[in-house]
Amino acid sequence: MEDMKKKPANANKLDKFIKQRWPFLIVLVLLVLAASYGLFKFAVSGAGRADDSNTAIATSTQPVDTLVARRLDGVKVKPEQADLMPYSVMIENYIEARPLSGISKANLVFEIPVEGGITRLMAIFDASSTVDKIGPVRSARPYFVDLAKAMEATYAHVGGSPEALNKISGLMGFRNLDEMSNSQYFWRATSKAAPHNVYTSTDQLGRAVQTKKWQVSDFKPWVYDDQATSTGQAMDIKIPYGGNYSVTWKYDSAKDMYQRYLAGKADKEADGSLVYAKNVLLIYTEERVLDEVGRLGVRTTGQGKAMLFRNGTDIIGLWSRDATQFIKVQTATGSDVAFARGTTWVEFITSPRYMPAFASSTAATVR
Repeated sequence: MEDMKKKPANANKLDKFIKQRWPFLIVLVLLVLAASYGLFKFAVSGAGRADDSNTAIATSTQPVDTLVARRLDGVKVKPEQADLMPYSVMIENYIEARPLSGISKANLVFEIPVEGGITRLMAIFDASSTVDKIGPVRSARPYFVDLAKAMEATYAHVGGSPEALNKISGLMGFRNLDEMSNSQYFWRATSKAAPHNVYTSTDQLGRAVQTKKWQVSDFKPWVYDDQATSTGQAMDIKIPYGGNYSVTWKYDSAKDMYQRYLAGKADKEADGSLVYAKNVLLIYTEERVLDEVGRLGVRTTGQGKAMLFRNGTDIIGLWSRDATQFIKVQTATGSDVAFARGTTWVEFITSPRYMPAFASSTAATVR
């Protein structure tokens, strides 16, 4: 019986271990209980799902890219593309320079008379554009310089009139890109005779901007909207610049755009592209002869009558500009006139002999 009451050796060892280590074992048990309770509370409270919940909230409240109006033409683009630097290029319209390249892809174009009864163009391209051939590039005139400065644009040209070059030299911070001293950003085509053979591209213009470290500056753009209702007037616009330079804009209702005709024929680029505009803006102003060559001065400041053609209808208003700003176009009551989103051609009416005629496709009264 006595032998049967003896504990096994392993049990004796366990008793001895417990007696020696009992304080540590109690602490360990308490730690295990505390950890179990914490895990239980964590699971019941739903805290274990906090990461997923927070992720879902963060994802749902992340800002989504909103398209905004591009300054040059009001077209909706990503915000980072809305306020890029404009590239302005002087393009000659002389008959021996035709067909031209790049004008159908411009965001904005100014056409203004120069000497000799001809007109010249300044085409404006957004820095996001890809236009492989622009030209022929020709010389600067002071009123084009005024407009390029008002837009804080890079101004590409080949030399210029004395008045234009003097004006450029007196402008602080003007982004002057003259082929005479920057030929690496232009090339001369062998298919045309000089001086009608100088070309550039948006890639070359961008390279110049990057090399010269020119920064984007702000200018106040026009107002744009999506209104697309027509009054049914659908006028053609005839501007008698004279001979090979007379322009007609014909409204294409299917495209809701105006097609450009030059000297009675559809204006067509060297690559076959036809020229269209979403808006045609007429600026009424004055010209004066500056020298014996017949070079002109054209008023681009002050104010005058303006007519905007969009969506097959016309809006009569006023243009105004001081020396530090871009052209404003407003109604007689001072409200901004809204342009349609897309390319605008601006035609300067500088003399009574250039007064436009309007041909309406309906019996509506032309205002």
